Amino acid sequence: MPWKPPNQPVRYDRARVRQLDSVVAALDQLRLPPVRFRKIGAIRNALEVQIEDGGDNPEVNDLLLDALRAAVLHQVGEREAQSALRAIAQFEQAEAKRWEQLREGTLPPIELTPDERLDDLMQEGYRLLQARQTSEACDKWLQVWEIIKQIAASPMRDVGEFDAAHPLTQSVFNWCQDLEMELQNAAARNPIYHEHRLCYAREFTARFPRIDTLLYLNFTRAQGEALWELGRRGEAEKVFAALVERMPNAAWAYIGWSDIYWLLKDAPKDFAQAEAILHRALARPQLQDRADVLERLVKLYEEWNKPDRRMQVSAQLERLRSDPQSGVPRAAPLPQSPNKLVPSARKSGRNDPCWCGSGKKYKNCHISSDRSGSPSPR
Repeated sequence: MPWKPPNQPVRYDRARVRQLDSVVAALDQLRLPPVRFRKIGAIRNALEVQIEDGGDNPEVNDLLLDALRAAVLHQVGEREAQSALRAIAQFEQAEAKRWEQLREGTLPPIELTPDERLDDLMQEGYRLLQARQTSEACDKWLQVWEIIKQIAASPMRDVGEFDAAHPLTQSVFNWCQDLEMELQNAAARNPIYHEHRLCYAREFTARFPRIDTLLYLNFTRAQGEALWELGRRGEAEKVFAALVERMPNAAWAYIGWSDIYWLLKDAPKDFAQAEAILHRALARPQLQDRADVLERLVKLYEEWNKPDRRMQVSAQLERLRSDPQSGVPRAAPLPQSPNKLVPSARKSGRNDPCWCGSGKKYKNCHISSDRSGSPSPR
C-alpha cells in the first residue's frame, strides 16, 4: 500500500517554518511595489499555512513551490529572480529530506518551546490523575515545576506575573495548589512524596515571595505537615509557630497546627495539645473563620470521647451561625459537631475557594464529601 502523509495537524512546528526565513528575506529584497508583492506574498503565505502544523501533503507543497517560482519570474524576470530562486530551491531540498525521514519513520520530534512543554506535561498530569495514577501525575508535575523555576524571570516575584507572561491552558496559580494537594495524596502510598512536598512548598514560597495570602498559608502548612510526617517534629513546630505569629488571626493556621496532633494518618494522637492550639485561636478577638475552628473542636471532642465539651462547643457554634456577631472568644472547653461540616448555602463552583475556608479550591476539598454526604478531612 503506497505511503500517505498524515492529515491530522499536530502543533505549530517553529523549526520547520523557520526554514522559510531565507525565502521570505529573498522575496523582500525584490523590493516590489505593494500591489505586485501581494501576489507573491499570497503564495508564500499559503505555503506557510501548509507546513506550520503538519497534516500537509508533499504534492500540494510542490505545486505551491512551482507557483511561487513562476510568480517571481513573472514579476522580476530570470536575472533578478536568481537569489529568490536559490532560496526556494534550498527550502525545497530541506523539505524533500524531511518527507524522506517521515516515510522512513526517522523524523525528529517537533521542537517545543518551554511553554509548550509545560502545557504538555501539565495536561498529561491531569490525565494521569483522572486515571487514578497519582504518583505518576506528581512525577510529571514535578518536571513542570523544574521548568517553571528555569524560565521564571529573576525579577518575577508573583505567580500572577508568571501567568501573565506565560499563558497556558491551566494557570500556574491554580495548578500549583493541585500539585501541593496531590503530593500529599501520593505520600499516603509512598513516603518519599513527603520530602517532595516539603521541597516544593519551600521552593515555591522562596521563588514567588510576593505570594497570595491563602497560598502562603497553605504552602506553609504543607511544610509543617510534611516535616511532621518525616519525623522532624521540632522543625514542624517552629514552622507552625512562625505561621501563627505572621498570621495571628488566620483560623486555618491554627487548625493546620492542631491537625498534626490528631488527624494525620498513623500518627500518635495528642488530643490535649490539639485542643490547646484551637483554644489559642479562639482567644483571638479578631479571629477570621471562627466557625471553622469550632467545627474542628467539635470533631476533635467527638473522636476524643468528650461529650460534655462537644455539646458546649456545638451550642456555641449554633449561636455563632445564627448570630455571626456573637463570636466572642471563650477560654472554657468547647466543641462537638453535627455529623459533618456544614457547607455554605451558596453553591460553589469547582474552581471557587471551598466553602470550608481551607483556602483550597472546592474541587480539591469538599466536592466529594458534598456529593457523598461524608465529611472530608480538610
